[in-house]
Amino acid sequence: MTGGLRWLGRFATARSRIIPAVFVLLAAAAIPGLLQIEINDNPVNWFKSGSEIRVAVEELNELFPGTFNATWLLEGNEPGALTDPEVVRTVAALQQFWQEIGVIGQTTSYVDLVPRDGPEAVLPDSREDIELALDEAANSPQGNFVGGLITPDRQKAAVQVLLKDGDNQAMQRVVDRTDSFLESSPLPVETRAEWAGETYLNLVWQDKMVSGMMKAFGSTFIVILVLALLLFRSLRWAILAVLPLTVTILLLYGGVGFIGRDYDMPLAVLSTLALGIAVDFAIHFIQRYRELLRETKASGKALIGVFEEPARAISRNALIIAAGFIPMFFTSLVPYIVVGALMAIIMISSWLVSLVLLPALIALFQRKSEAAASEA
Repeated sequence: MTGGLRWLGRFATARSRIIPAVFVLLAAAAIPGLLQIEINDNPVNWFKSGSEIRVAVEELNELFPGTFNATWLLEGNEPGALTDPEVVRTVAALQQFWQEIGVIGQTTSYVDLVPRDGPEAVLPDSREDIELALDEAANSPQGNFVGGLITPDRQKAAVQVLLKDGDNQAMQRVVDRTDSFLESSPLPVETRAEWAGETYLNLVWQDKMVSGMMKAFGSTFIVILVLALLLFRSLRWAILAVLPLTVTILLLYGGVGFIGRDYDMPLAVLSTLALGIAVDFAIHFIQRYRELLRETKASGKALIGVFEEPARAISRNALIIAAGFIPMFFTSLVPYIVVGALMAIIMISSWLVSLVLLPALIALFQRKSEAAASEA
């Protein structure tokens, strides 16, 4: 390890112009990948492909209308409001519209209990006929089923929607298409509608989590920069300290976008954890370099000294922690596997960036300052 680190130090300082340019190109190349990342999640996909749960869900979705449920809630402003013929026709038309969305397997509402008249299956135009049909259904042997679709006062109702796909994007597509339909065929002004149900809850939870993690990522980055500024008492050194984590994050999530992996719960959580891990090696490197610089009074000797004991400590730290995540590769839950793999990648990437980019930049700045001093 010692010999390899010494060679790495010589390599980085000798190519102080090429290495920063290479990292700039890599970071720029990663930006299109970042823009391709899509926010999506599906709790079923947390299990490995071929696991009992995944197989069961796939079989059930093949044999039945769907296993992922959502609920469209309706509420009128007074008792009996939902038996208004206009409301009933709108709900029926929306159910028909939903069938055109491939992800929806089946919908069930109180309107399904109202018999249609004639060969064209026209709904009654009378509120009394609609209420009579609902009363007859409530008094039938399946009357308990009616209670799950509409309240006895006909003021609140729940339209059950079964989806064959539990992805957040699938649920979002249903919500967006429903909003578009209601813009052209609106409900009466006094009737309110909103979404609920497990699949919709996952959509809201994912949105809250991702937006919260993005805010946490930005605020954590600023906090790290401020702490580095307080530690080194220098804006230049503070910026150098956050460069490795910036490059690591860009390359990591750029790669995620290029391979087409969705930005889900594990990636959202890792986005903030990666900041603390990636900056650790850079702070260690810069602090030891500055101490050696004060002792030797020579940048070249200080860099050589960093690639002795300090570089070995950084390398052992990175390798040991990265290896500590290997057992997570053998779990049955995909999020644990993703977390283990990405944490190991973050450790190795931030270690490599810190030991290659930082000495190259330090050597480059030192050469420029020496050239400026000689010209003066």
